[in-house]
Amino acid sequence: MSRMRLLAISAVVLSVLTGSLGIAAANVGTGTALYVDDDAAGCSDTGPGSQAVPFCQIQPAADAAAPGDTVYVARNKTGYAPVTIRSVGTGDEPVAFVTDAGDNSQAVGAHVLSSTATPAMTFSGAQYVDLTGFSLSSIGTSTLVVSRSQHIGFDMGAVNTAQAGPSTAETISVDGSSSAISLTRLSIAPESGGLAFASAAGAQDITLADDVTQLGGGISAVGTTGIHLAGDTIRSVCGNAISLSDGSSGSLENTVVLPDSATCSATGTPAEITVDTSSAPQVTADYNAVDPLPTGTDYDWAGTAYATSQAFRTGTGQGTHDLDQTDVSLSTTSGLPSESSPLIDSADADAPGELSTDLHGAQRVDDPLVTATGTGTGTYDRGAVEFQDPLGLGTAGRSSQAVYVGVPVTFSASLVNPWSDSVDGYSYTFDFGDGTTATSTTGKATHTYTQPTTSTNIYATVTVYRPDGTKLGREVSYFSVTPVPPLTGNLTCAAGPALPDTAVCHFDASGYSGYPITGDRISFGDGSAAVSVTGSKGYAQHTYATAGTYTVTQQLTDSDGRTATDTTRTTVGPAYVAVSPKRILDTRNGTGAAKRRVGPGGVVRLKVLGTGGVPASGVTAVTMNVTDADATASSYVTVYPDGKSRPTASNLDFTAGRTNPNLVTVRVSAGGYVDLYNAHGDVDLIADVQGYFTTKSITANDQMGNLAAIPPARVLDTRYGTGSAKGKVAPGSTTTVTLPKEGQTDETIGAVLNVTATGGTGSGVVTVYCDSRPSTSNLNYRAGQTVSNLVVTKVCSDGKIEIHNTGGHVNLIADLQGLYTDYNADGDNAPVGSPFVPAAPSRFLDTRNGTGAPAKPLGAGSTLTVKVAGVAGVPDDATAVIVNLTGVSPTTATHLTAYGAGSLPNVSNDNLSTGETRPVLAVIPVDADGDIHIHNANGSLNVVADLEGYLG
Repeated sequence: MSRMRLLAISAVVLSVLTGSLGIAAANVGTGTALYVDDDAAGCSDTGPGSQAVPFCQIQPAADAAAPGDTVYVARNKTGYAPVTIRSVGTGDEPVAFVTDAGDNSQAVGAHVLSSTATPAMTFSGAQYVDLTGFSLSSIGTSTLVVSRSQHIGFDMGAVNTAQAGPSTAETISVDGSSSAISLTRLSIAPESGGLAFASAAGAQDITLADDVTQLGGGISAVGTTGIHLAGDTIRSVCGNAISLSDGSSGSLENTVVLPDSATCSATGTPAEITVDTSSAPQVTADYNAVDPLPTGTDYDWAGTAYATSQAFRTGTGQGTHDLDQTDVSLSTTSGLPSESSPLIDSADADAPGELSTDLHGAQRVDDPLVTATGTGTGTYDRGAVEFQDPLGLGTAGRSSQAVYVGVPVTFSASLVNPWSDSVDGYSYTFDFGDGTTATSTTGKATHTYTQPTTSTNIYATVTVYRPDGTKLGREVSYFSVTPVPPLTGNLTCAAGPALPDTAVCHFDASGYSGYPITGDRISFGDGSAAVSVTGSKGYAQHTYATAGTYTVTQQLTDSDGRTATDTTRTTVGPAYVAVSPKRILDTRNGTGAAKRRVGPGGVVRLKVLGTGGVPASGVTAVTMNVTDADATASSYVTVYPDGKSRPTASNLDFTAGRTNPNLVTVRVSAGGYVDLYNAHGDVDLIADVQGYFTTKSITANDQMGNLAAIPPARVLDTRYGTGSAKGKVAPGSTTTVTLPKEGQTDETIGAVLNVTATGGTGSGVVTVYCDSRPSTSNLNYRAGQTVSNLVVTKVCSDGKIEIHNTGGHVNLIADLQGLYTDYNADGDNAPVGSPFVPAAPSRFLDTRNGTGAPAKPLGAGSTLTVKVAGVAGVPDDATAVIVNLTGVSPTTATHLTAYGAGSLPNVSNDNLSTGETRPVLAVIPVDADGDIHIHNANGSLNVVADLEGYLG
């Protein structure tokens, strides 16, 4: 069938719809117009087939059709019966069958059948018959059969065969006595295992152009003279997409073959294009694109397999312009070329049978982003679908996501225009969804809603029209319209170890009313000037001169004159850096001070900056383990910044002849010194630095952290086999402790533990560390003594720490009290550390004189509740306090447990013998009421607590 006749028939389909039949009407030749509509009232298969009394079925119309007649088939809700067409027309007066039932607008991607499908169709002895627009279907048998027929054309339709049992029916079948068959712009969906098309030996002059086959078998021609494939797309075929055999002749051009690797076997896959030895000399192939499976073969030509297009060209001289899987850029789910695909503008426009329009009837277009490499006009694409100008609508926008009553909102349409088309003369129609519309030439329109929405949202649209009045597209948006809310702020501030003493405050006008924010002022609560920030969102960064807790205030003003104020509190302080323990003071050998004992009232001035791994500047405080040795009298030691007045609080209490350690965190003077004061008798003093607090960022941020106080938990008790083997540890042994996973993150740099030694068979020293064991000590014990000390240690990357024992056999206990983590700790249930604010030592509890609690000893099993919020500068929202906790003269051996909210934990802080006075540093969480709790296990004793600082 000539290309001109195909275009003429397509014009009939697209002409004006008339009458109740809803089908196309046009003058075609001089023949009669016959009508078919099974849904029409009064239809009759006995005729006359007029618009008033149409045929009910296609068959009687086909039987009645004469040369030049056109049969118009209306849409039908239930589908027509199978039909056999025996009509005979002439070259000048063909018989035409026309319907708008066929729908192949989505043919590449998903097969579509309209509700007006015709079950099956057979041409038997027919001549000069043209079929346009039909959607044919059948189950288990061939859907379109051409037998003993000549000059048959089928254009712009769909052919589907559904699977029924083991049948492998051919969807389209042409017998050996048929010729001049043209199948163009069809969507062909064969059943699984069946061929999409098959022609038998003897068939002649077959054209398949700009068709798409999918979901099953390919195309086969046996002994067919003059079969031409041009611009076809063959999808989801597992090998043998095209097979020409037994002396077939013809051409294969502009065709794209796309197997579906998800459904095809990766082994034993035949070639995608097969031309046997008897056919190869009579077939030309070029401008094709083959994308086989990874293990498949592109071609089998004259008995030789070629895995690539390059090999095919070299071996046969064919396929000079072919592409293979290294070139084809396709989405195998849609079969469509994407922008810049080599399939675009690279086909042979003069290929035998090639059409001037594609599968959907779209014209050939030149893609300006792709260099044209095809023949002829150079604008034809390979495959069934021509890549069209992507000019279209983007996402519709509006000036404010929230839409309020009485507040103007500007709607806008955006164009997606990669080809840079001129959009002069385009118009935009806005339907605001409340009964009002506006037309714009700029793509923007402003509207003010007067009423809030109730149960349904506003449905607003923007439609874009080309200068000729045709519609380019439409975008829809849904939203609610609400009354104007009050203007509110949402201010949050946080400080982290990466920027010590620096608060980063994020602010957001969360109740933004649609009116522009005209004023944003952030006051940081330290007397510094307020900062003005433009816009409704952002952040402001401020560095405080002194660690502490501050109230930050945001003041907002909008263009409507409304104001809002929001406040938040932030705590800033130096960040902690853990170091490997290092001895920086030992008066027994002259380390850090003169080699002599410290006498009564004596003060050791100790240089800490620039020693033991502590930097020479930028340090505000250090953490040291301070130990007394060989005291001649009971006494106490107070550690404080050099140059400051000595506080009344003590850090280390001891009796003559004993060795006692205690962890101390002390601020450092501007010159880099701290002082250690001894009250009575003579004593040697030892200090091992554990870490320091800094206001400067350091390069390795993973070594910096803030302290997170956690509910205390026992992680080691060798008496019962908790955390290690049951039984006393041996002299010279090292015990490995794994900290709980729920407290661990990749950003954990240190742990705070209360470590206890009990029941030792001799005197010894306990050292807690990570990696290499230092030459320092954390805890000294005597035979039979129960003694404890707070320890800050580095944590190895696997969450482990080591505890080494140098003395006799002894039981070891460790209670986890806190973790140093960096600001971005993100593990499961991981605590985020808080800045530490050191304080001048201040006594807030002393049961001997009634400070902070009644003036009486704490009895057995009794618990003191002590207010710390508001004491010595501790804010109401402090998360924990650092306290030097001292038990004084218990009537029997006992231990003190300090904790925050909840029930009494199974841990201890201070372990004391009868009559002993002993301090220990403790990290104590603060409960919601601003209190801490101190429990005494046995007997009675007085309790003293000195504040060292707090966590914000």
